[in-house]
Amino acid sequence: MKKAKSIAIMALAALLLGGCGQSPTKTSKKATTKTTQTKQKATGALAKLSAGRDLLYWTVYWDIDNPWKTIKKESSNIDAIGNFAALYDETNNNKLFLADGSKTLDKRMESNSQTKQIDRYMTVVNDTKTSDKSTDLVESLIGTKAKAQKHAKEIVALAKKNDFNGIEIDYEQIRDNTSLWKEFIVFEKYLYKLCKQDKLKLRIILEPSTPVSKISLPKGPEYVVMCYNLYGYGTEPGPKANYKFLKKTAKDFEKLGNVSYALSNGGFDFDGDTVISVTTSDINKLLKKYKKTPKRDSKSGTLYFTYGTHTVWYADNTTLLKWAQCLDKATGHQVGISVWRME
Repeated sequence: MKKAKSIAIMALAALLLGGCGQSPTKTSKKATTKTTQTKQKATGALAKLSAGRDLLYWTVYWDIDNPWKTIKKESSNIDAIGNFAALYDETNNNKLFLADGSKTLDKRMESNSQTKQIDRYMTVVNDTKTSDKSTDLVESLIGTKAKAQKHAKEIVALAKKNDFNGIEIDYEQIRDNTSLWKEFIVFEKYLYKLCKQDKLKLRIILEPSTPVSKISLPKGPEYVVMCYNLYGYGTEPGPKANYKFLKKTAKDFEKLGNVSYALSNGGFDFDGDTVISVTTSDINKLLKKYKKTPKRDSKSGTLYFTYGTHTVWYADNTTLLKWAQCLDKATGHQVGISVWRME
């Protein structure tokens, strides 16, 4: 997941045109999964996207006020929150800590009657205070069996201290480093053992480039596959995902079994070699300023428009629903969805 500005999301009714959930529970703050009937009766912007499926919403520590409003408003549609993030302090022997914003949001959720029943995951990322997505950091944390076990215990201890229901591991950019994947698998197996002992859920977030055909990820945890950034930084103009990409991703990861999928709305503003992430709010301002009417792309369900030398591609609420339905069709069942992010 890339750090981006806040993105707004409102799920609208839509049918999929030609394009193509799952978690164990801690001592039940709530039922593991809302029933389809309950969700179909729910109201709110996320009601249609969440109907019949598990829906997790990621928050970020640097922006909690607007997401907090959304969580309260959409509490009947949200099954879980991914509290982004726990990260590392390189000035203190890479000690794991929960960011202040994440702590604040977590306390708000626990103290509010509308949200305290929503499961909360502590999302652990391979970021430090000064660098993002460091595989050198991961190697230093899990490079030996002893280190891996020590690190797993550190993560579980922090999650328990803050009364989370589950843990998410979001270590990115490992890519084809199969030796590091082998070390990660040792770490993951021990972490899952600890989570089972303490009745914590475990989700492992995977990039679409993860070489699943070359490694043997263990059964047990939920695997969350990112379905975005097909186009973006460093690419030509295009959508974050299209139907072909979604279907291929579903096929590539089907062998893992317990798989859900992560979607992202908003988009990118392309101008030559310059690419800027844009939120729904940013896009609406551009449409109004330049008096543009976007067109919907039939191969991806996304919207696009141009202004000056710029081309903007983005996903709206209809797009998210189309993508989820594409994944449903590709997998043969209604899939769990994680949304990055909703404001």
